[in-house]
Amino acid sequence: MLSNREQKFYYYYFVIHIFTTILIDSTVVVPEKFHFTKPLVDYHISLNNDFLLYEKPVWLWWFVFVECVGQLPAFFWFAYGFKKLWSLKEQSADDKNSKSQLAVCEARLNFWLKAYGWNAALTTLFCLYTVWTRGYYPYDQHLPMNVADKLKLMAVYCPYVFIPLRLCFL
Repeated sequence: MLSNREQKFYYYYFVIHIFTTILIDSTVVVPEKFHFTKPLVDYHISLNNDFLLYEKPVWLWWFVFVECVGQLPAFFWFAYGFKKLWSLKEQSADDKNSKSQLAVCEARLNFWLKAYGWNAALTTLFCLYTVWTRGYYPYDQHLPMNVADKLKLMAVYCPYVFIPLRLCFL
């Protein structure tokens, strides 16, 4: 299981990721007329040369669809699960029933954190591979990106590989 410090980190990671998914990532699957964050997404695309969000390839659509339908509800559940876990830890010092509930809660949380970790890390790793092998400037008729700009864009995606990947080793 994660240490208390790591649990707090992941709690805030999931809470923040709720907003990232709704405000940024969902624009890949939601029809454009419903994009209320278009200026924010356009700014990100121009700042980081994010040709994936500009292009929205079919495979990315499916990755983001899974994120919105599967991961987004899980982010809420994970945040709730950590809160419940902390509450049970406080109660378990005095109560045997709470100790057993704590063990069940930890096991269930660990299983789903690992499942999320594998899914998020592998799909984002594919995005990194695509940036490295096919990176281009989104507004310049497929002008190939220089290495520095590829690395800058990859740096935006890297946390979404490494942070979930840690969860795979619980």
